[in-house]
Amino acid sequence: MYKNQDFWKNYMVKWFGEELIAKWENNVVIKKIPSNDMTINLEILDTGNKNKPTIIMAHGIAGYARVLLPFTMPLFEEGFNIISPDLQGYGYNDGLKGNFEWNAHKTNLKDTIDYAKKHYSGKIIIAGASMGGPLAYATACEKEVDAVIGWCLWDFNDSEFMKKETTTKQFSYMLIPIFKLLSKVFYKLRIKTYSLISYDTLTASQEFNDLLKTDPQAGTLITLKGAISLLTQSKPSIPHEDFTIPVLTLQPENDMMTPKYYSEKVSCKFAKNIHRYVEVPNCQHFPLSKEPYIVWTKEVSGFIRQL
Repeated sequence: MYKNQDFWKNYMVKWFGEELIAKWENNVVIKKIPSNDMTINLEILDTGNKNKPTIIMAHGIAGYARVLLPFTMPLFEEGFNIISPDLQGYGYNDGLKGNFEWNAHKTNLKDTIDYAKKHYSGKIIIAGASMGGPLAYATACEKEVDAVIGWCLWDFNDSEFMKKETTTKQFSYMLIPIFKLLSKVFYKLRIKTYSLISYDTLTASQEFNDLLKTDPQAGTLITLKGAISLLTQSKPSIPHEDFTIPVLTLQPENDMMTPKYYSEKVSCKFAKNIHRYVEVPNCQHFPLSKEPYIVWTKEVSGFIRQL
């Protein structure tokens, strides 16, 4: 059982293959960049070719950069540069875990895009898994990139989603004034993130889901202001129907955490000439088998090479 800084290795050994640990150790470069008056951690897989496309991969509400290795390592091996930031309040960043806002995460991603443009000359693609999908889209509305990719790309500002898929259900919006008041009095008060959004449907393995709840780098806690921001700051500045750059959505068929219904709703809004929607068969929100990652790698590689 790995602990503390090495906790992430438990997922690789048990589910994704121990070889991913060695591949990460042999290839990763870790950088710190300023963002939101602090620093954030970037995990970089550099092909050595600055002209190759660079994929910025945003994690979701439960994870952090290193947990996304099953998504990112195959793309690196396909010849893409990868930059995976630990967003504020997550991973190996300094500061209080769970202390963030939606807008702070957008700033983190914008600063990562600036870093990528400074160090690479190829196309810049912003991607995200889980909540990282809507975050990537919201960031692309405000910062120039060449394309957007989402493993799950729904509208986090969708009131239907908030009322049906969160643990607070129809009370989600009623709690805003209460959370605001409490956050002013108890500025750093944190609650369990999975008391708002269940982690029991993250994967098909309850062992995995329970393990993540004990991960010191993961999204197990969230401040009240962070919880409020998911409701009040998550509306993208450009409606999906007015977006103009290429978008790829991959949606797990059997996703119970963010059911495909919500990605389909957003998919229908994009202009057909810029958007490709792929449903990944026999797959839950965070897949533990190899087949979905094969589909992911094939679809993402083909999409980027056609840009």
